[in-house]
Amino acid sequence: MSTTTPDVTDTRVMNTLHTFFRREHRLAGGLLRGVADGDTARAKVVGAHLDFLLRALHHHHTIEDRVLWPLLLERVPDELAPIVHLMESQHQRVDGLIGEIGALLPGWVRDADAVTANRLADLFDTLYVHLAEHLDAEEERLLPIAARCMTQAEWDHMGEVARREAPREEGMLALGMFQHDGDPEVFAQMLGDAPAPVRWLLPRLARRAFRRHALAVHGTATP
Repeated sequence: MSTTTPDVTDTRVMNTLHTFFRREHRLAGGLLRGVADGDTARAKVVGAHLDFLLRALHHHHTIEDRVLWPLLLERVPDELAPIVHLMESQHQRVDGLIGEIGALLPGWVRDADAVTANRLADLFDTLYVHLAEHLDAEEERLLPIAARCMTQAEWDHMGEVARREAPREEGMLALGMFQHDGDPEVFAQMLGDAPAPVRWLLPRLARRAFRRHALAVHGTATP
């Protein structure tokens, strides 16, 4: 049952997206440490997955930086502005780690050397710590503010911008990532404007895309 009320914007889709980011970034270090020194075939599989994670996270944060934070800063009382600025500073810290990882990842995919793998694993572990701190703070402190300062149409527009600017060829996998551990009611709402046959088909295709990807990357359909 929905916990929202008519005068409060439903922001629960953000929690569903965050579930994906927490899960996959938590597992990233272990994936890297599990690749044998010199195993370039496995490094290619893991590297493509990690590249997808980094791009998805960067895209998510870019939309918030461009759409969400400026709108909130126009509307929140002065005493609440530091919460928005905290979100911005946490994004900067995460983006710095994304850049550091991104500089090392292509070389490791090419050579699969153990030294770089361990360095990348440590960086992903650090990224997960900072990311989890940020997502927790956003859910606990920022989203309740957004729910009262934004209309549902404004909130939904942010999601539309994110979908429009995301790579279309990765859309089905992204849906499967969100669906796997996400709130089923929220996931259904994400498809709410689609025609009925599409709402029936997309969850099945997304589940299949995620299962295929997870088996190749994690060795299990339920990582």
